[in-house]
Amino acid sequence: MKNRTCAGVRRRAAAGIVGAAILLSGCSTAPAAGPPSGSTTTAASTDPTPSDPTPSDPTPSDPTPSPAPTPEPPRPSGWLAEVTGDAGRLAILGDSFAAGEGAGDYQPAVSGDGDSCHRSLHPPAAELFAPQNIANLACSRATTGHLTAQQRLAVPDPGAGPATDPGTVPAQLDQLQGFEPTLVVLSVGGNNLDFAGILQACLLETTPCSDDPQLVAHAAEQLSALEADLTDAYSNVAAAVSAPVLVLPYPQLFDEPDGGCGRLSTEEQRFGRDLIDDLNAVIRSAVDTSAASNLYYVDALEQALAGHGACSPEPFVHAADLSGLLQAADSFTANQELLHPTDAGYRAMTAELVRWAAEHPVPQ
Repeated sequence: MKNRTCAGVRRRAAAGIVGAAILLSGCSTAPAAGPPSGSTTTAASTDPTPSDPTPSDPTPSDPTPSPAPTPEPPRPSGWLAEVTGDAGRLAILGDSFAAGEGAGDYQPAVSGDGDSCHRSLHPPAAELFAPQNIANLACSRATTGHLTAQQRLAVPDPGAGPATDPGTVPAQLDQLQGFEPTLVVLSVGGNNLDFAGILQACLLETTPCSDDPQLVAHAAEQLSALEADLTDAYSNVAAAVSAPVLVLPYPQLFDEPDGGCGRLSTEEQRFGRDLIDDLNAVIRSAVDTSAASNLYYVDALEQALAGHGACSPEPFVHAADLSGLLQAADSFTANQELLHPTDAGYRAMTAELVRWAAEHPVPQ
């Protein structure tokens, strides 16, 4: 049930579109006190796909049908069916890819304006649970350390007037107190490496990031230290709950390139692909070597966005093309969303999670 690899870091200060490459800074977090419900809940999917008309239906079909909606995820079966639905309780921990960065409908983690935690109503697995039974505790820019320590939020627009304190959110495992989940999903590790900084270098520098020996060496150095951090983090989470803890890999954001993609050359896209593969290999290795009996690596999510990568004609990712970069230059929200899955992307991830669970029995 478990596996291994990934990614490094370098951060460039920025002007204009610099912030545009925030990849793993995504979002979400829960209230500071009491069981994480109410404002921390995440919405399940609605509007099921309409059934096909019966043969006797005399109404002619629309000659110009609208694009097909993203398919509903398959229905959970087996052990997953037992821990989801109206009786299930979902806890979401980690960084932006757990919180649903890019899916919109962000709920405030703290009072006031400009909350950079970006907790979405549509993170992975949310469609499988009643909305009131979801505690989305993940937060943009969270590292493994923020599972057990408070996190200071980012200033949404440092250049707009006097700086205000954006506040902090409590440690995610502290927020979990009083909430007894039947399932936990966890995505963390990328921000330990400053993966966003690496992609900023790819987007902004004239020299391809894949040809920068300093950057490549630093990534390798960060990778070598990541597994120990992950091992500690997984032990803390697995000990805090009795429910299965599903460790999510980072979905591959780039299909095999066949040309340039905005400011990303084919070489840089391959560099990004390798970086994600390496990151997931380290994550899988940390899960494999964990002594926790309730920890599982959901390898099926690695290719959940295949065919719909950031440079594809129909991306399930906020793309780094010219339009995406211009939006990121003008909007703090678009900046954070860049190179994160869209709502359709998270639904595709949920579908792969359901399929994985059908093939992997979890001990009760």
